[in-house]
Amino acid sequence: MTLTLGLDVGGSTTRALVADLEGTVIARATGGGGNPVAHGAAAVEVIGATVREALAGLDPARVRAGVIGLAGGMGRYTAEFDRLWARLGLGRGPRLVSDVELAFVAGTHHASGSVLVSGTGAAAARIVDRTATRTADGHGWLLGDLGSGVWIGREAVRHALRSIDRGLAPPLAMTVLERLAGGGPADRAAVGRVVEAVHAAPVTAPAALAPAVLQAAAEGDRDAVDILTRAAAHLVTTLDVVRDAADDSPIVLGGGLLAAGSPLAVAVGRPTAKRWPAAPITHSGDGAAAAALLARHDLGKAGR
Repeated sequence: MTLTLGLDVGGSTTRALVADLEGTVIARATGGGGNPVAHGAAAVEVIGATVREALAGLDPARVRAGVIGLAGGMGRYTAEFDRLWARLGLGRGPRLVSDVELAFVAGTHHASGSVLVSGTGAAAARIVDRTATRTADGHGWLLGDLGSGVWIGREAVRHALRSIDRGLAPPLAMTVLERLAGGGPADRAAVGRVVEAVHAAPVTAPAALAPAVLQAAAEGDRDAVDILTRAAAHLVTTLDVVRDAADDSPIVLGGGLLAAGSPLAVAVGRPTAKRWPAAPITHSGDGAAAAALLARHDLGKAGR
């Protein structure tokens, strides 16, 4: 039985899926963040462990094609990844596609359109024949990723620090204080604990606060709503870079923060639908399954 391997690798989670040529899922596995840009050499081991778990009990020689969706590429760890695939018995490694291409394929059966992603990072792309032909943002936490999980979490921390500086203790600020510094009074000592915690953590750590901001916004917290409103404005501006005003092709919203029904997706959806009223807007689904689908397409092009 010929198998395909799909990998959806993000800053927070790595997902692997093994499927047959009919698309039937044979095995799945989930691991931690595996993006080399965020995690360095440790990403190789995370991805390797996740693939190893997915392939447990299977003959890796039956995997005839694979696709890995990964933001930012493998960078200087290409040689390490080549050795990893060999150790796993895969022969050649999975074909690399961008996370935005993967999100698009996971959200529509159309071959062309646009995709907007907000997860740990954020980016938009124009897609033609399932390939990104133009991109915007995706520049990383230091230079961009506006409206991403890292951006939202960082804005929540800034809100907390400004509030404490002013002698205030609004709910969102107290949530940040609890998450980062174990709670306690909102005083100067708390500021120091929060600052120390953020600087001691990995650069993508603020993204872990984003779900709390979304939850607070869903409950009507004005400070959380303000952060998401600004995040949505950034994301729509990013999408506008890659999309013409008269474009009526599909728009796919991808990434964990733009899941259907999320407060951020709602905040993004309103101006997006107004600016491109004829465009169908859908949400990305299973990225690892989409990667396996692309792998099957690769086999079809190669005549299996």
